[in-house]
Amino acid sequence: MKTLQLALAPGAVAGIVAIFMSWLWMGVVFHRFQKQTPNTWRPETNRSYTLSSAIHFLTCIAIATVFLLVARMGGVFAGGLPGAFRFAAVAWMALAAPSIVDAAIFINLNPWVVVGQVVDALTTSVLACAITACWRGT
Repeated sequence: MKTLQLALAPGAVAGIVAIFMSWLWMGVVFHRFQKQTPNTWRPETNRSYTLSSAIHFLTCIAIATVFLLVARMGGVFAGGLPGAFRFAAVAWMALAAPSIVDAAIFINLNPWVVVGQVVDALTTSVLACAITACWRGT
C-alpha cells in the first residue's frame, strides 16, 4: 500500500500529461487514418473521451506503482532515468505493444492507426516511469 501512495502523485501527473499526448498522437497525427476504415469506429462522444482519459490516467498510476516496486529491488531498472526508460520499454514490449498488434490482426484497422496506438502506449509508459523516477529520485 505504501508503494501505491508513493506512486500516486507522479503517476497522476504522468496521467495528465499522457492524456494530452494521446490527444496529440491519436487525435491529431494519426486521426486522419481512421477515416479509411469508417465501419470500425464508434461515434466519438464526450463519454468516450472521458473513458479514454480515465484509462490513461489510471494506467500511469499502475505503471508508476509497478515501476517503484521493481526499481526498489535494484538491478537494471534502478538508477534513475536510464532504469526508468528500460522498465518503460520492457513493460511496453511485454504488455501494450503485443496486445495492440494482436488485436489489429482481427480488427479492421488502418496500419497507421495501429502505429499511432503503439506509439501512444509507449509514450504513456515512458511518461509514467520517467516522471516517477524524477519525482521519487529512484
